[in-house]
Amino acid sequence: MNDEDFDDLARAVDARIQQLGEGIDPARLFGIRLRENGFVLVPFWSGVAREIPFGIAPPDDCVAIALDTGGWAAPMNDDGTVDCRPSQHPERKRIRHTALVYGAGVDVSVLTYEDEEPQVLRDGVGVVVELMRACWSRRRFETPDGAI
Repeated sequence: MNDEDFDDLARAVDARIQQLGEGIDPARLFGIRLRENGFVLVPFWSGVAREIPFGIAPPDDCVAIALDTGGWAAPMNDDGTVDCRPSQHPERKRIRHTALVYGAGVDVSVLTYEDEEPQVLRDGVGVVVELMRACWSRRRFETPDGAI
């Protein structure tokens, strides 16, 4: 699969996760397995995104992992400061974010603000994407003869 294929996969994964509805925890981590007629999501962790445990690994046979999160976004002041938490801002908007990591740790995300079209983003930075890359790096590889 090339990057455009993964952009399409990210959109499809995001749409499927949105159909699931919100989970109990603020973040959910899924493995993505390809099938002849699409893909399946394999849930393997939930909690707080910045606390993805060290040592957790994706299920076998995944082509990517996906993290589903949500929250609030609000405009900043012109000088880059904020006066309150986004959830308390009068112009706040609810957001949903689905981030995929695949290949050599490449990331692609789908960010959706309430009542707006989803945006596809690449090259994330920060602790959460680094935790996802660390998780992805612990996946097991299958050799051509079936050994792991």
